[in-house]
Amino acid sequence: MEKQHVTSEYEKAIQYIYSLMQDGTLQNGSKLPTERTIAETLGIGRNSTREALSILHGMGMIERVQGSGNYISKNAGESIRQMLMMMLALGSITKSEVCEFRCTMEKSVCSMLIEKGIPFECQVLLEDNLARMEQADGSELVSVDKEFHELLIRATENELFSMIMEAVMIVYREWIDLVLRRVNTKEKANLHNYHKQIYNSVLERDEAAMKAAVDGHYHLISQMLAL
Repeated sequence: MEKQHVTSEYEKAIQYIYSLMQDGTLQNGSKLPTERTIAETLGIGRNSTREALSILHGMGMIERVQGSGNYISKNAGESIRQMLMMMLALGSITKSEVCEFRCTMEKSVCSMLIEKGIPFECQVLLEDNLARMEQADGSELVSVDKEFHELLIRATENELFSMIMEAVMIVYREWIDLVLRRVNTKEKANLHNYHKQIYNSVLERDEAAMKAAVDGHYHLISQMLAL
């Protein structure tokens, strides 16, 4: 019974900290209340509060500064990236699975944009990007391709998507950059067409066309990566 009591207390502390993040009280870089303050506010033990903070630190959500206290991490995405790299190194996940996840997340991003619309300033940037992509080669193609996907994520104005997708993108880019530098003319034209289809289907709020375009894009990438 005592074990259950301690578990519920540290979960209560974690939920409390998350609630402070959700209502804007805590933001990136903000200092957390002290262990004593959290414990007294929630009516729980200091050991339970300390355990909750240790779990959040292990997840990369908070940073400990010696002699100063605990702070909301400014780069939680880096912890996600490191975890993915470790899992790849250990064989817990594969490149193919990372690509599948990336594809699924991109469809989620686009679905959100279909629902809420793309801000006008992002539309301007995306259309400029597509124009430049058509003419790009080599390192420039790598750059504009990366920019296209970043602009889609930015257009959602959703920090959680941004954090997760940025972490996955960093891992993913290590492979995709190599193949983009050596695409042939046909592959380049197909890639550009898929990007246009993704953008146009989101603008037209066509969910089925968007999913087909995203699937086509990542199927082509998987072929180029020989996954």
